[in-house]
Amino acid sequence: MCSGPLFQRYPSFDPDREDNSPEATIHKGNRLTSQVPGIVMAHHAIRRGKDPVQPSSTLSHAANFLYMLEGNEPSVDAANLMDKDFVLHADHGSNASAFTARVVAGTAADVHGAVTAGIAALSGPSHGGAAENVMQMAKEIGKPENAADYVRGLLSNRQRVMGFGHRVYKAEDPRARHLREGVKNLSEEMGQPEWYQILEGVVDAMKPYARRGIHVNVDFFAGVIYYLNGFPQDLFVPIFAVGRIPGWTIQVVEQLQHNILIRPLLQYTGEHNLEYVPISDRG
Repeated sequence: MCSGPLFQRYPSFDPDREDNSPEATIHKGNRLTSQVPGIVMAHHAIRRGKDPVQPSSTLSHAANFLYMLEGNEPSVDAANLMDKDFVLHADHGSNASAFTARVVAGTAADVHGAVTAGIAALSGPSHGGAAENVMQMAKEIGKPENAADYVRGLLSNRQRVMGFGHRVYKAEDPRARHLREGVKNLSEEMGQPEWYQILEGVVDAMKPYARRGIHVNVDFFAGVIYYLNGFPQDLFVPIFAVGRIPGWTIQVVEQLQHNILIRPLLQYTGEHNLEYVPISDRG
């Protein structure tokens, strides 16, 4: 993740660094929400030897993010779909990164520390890596007519089909429904309908497993949105973070308003009644 280390320095420039009130926390979160897209895009430009694209004062938050990729103003439909993706990824209960942010906020750390911790949790592939993995799967499938055989091959080897299943939902992730039609339209607009067709081929191949509660989730369609807009796969997790900052912010606000130090009990499962052995006597 390109943004996490920068947040550790943010408090040094924060005029309200000693203020953890809801108003100050929301103000800090708003600043992060507006600044982080520029950080991500500047990092991407610099690593390619290019100058960062300055944001436009006339575009929306999502449209600006797409604009800063190459300096090309996106279509209204592309910007609206990106905005929808950001909204759908903003918050979702006590997911791993939100819980991590709450634990940090529970120590009375400010929102910058909590967001840094949230990014660290999101960087783990089991939490934030699904969209990237789905896109890689789609590339490996290559053509819509290959989808069924590819899925059968994965399942016969007891491997997961990326973008399916959810810890909470045993039916289709309702967020996925809001992206599906947009992905179809965007893939046609970009002249690359095969990516949507590949995804639909995977969905069809997975229909027999719906009775087991294995359904498509929000990340199944998200990666293709990013790819069609020209983002490389290693930016998919930072894009997820861009969309999630408002959610982390409000989770921190809630935690600070009713704050306790979060300290779950752990059950020891090791051996008991062991004698201490000095280091010099250990083999």
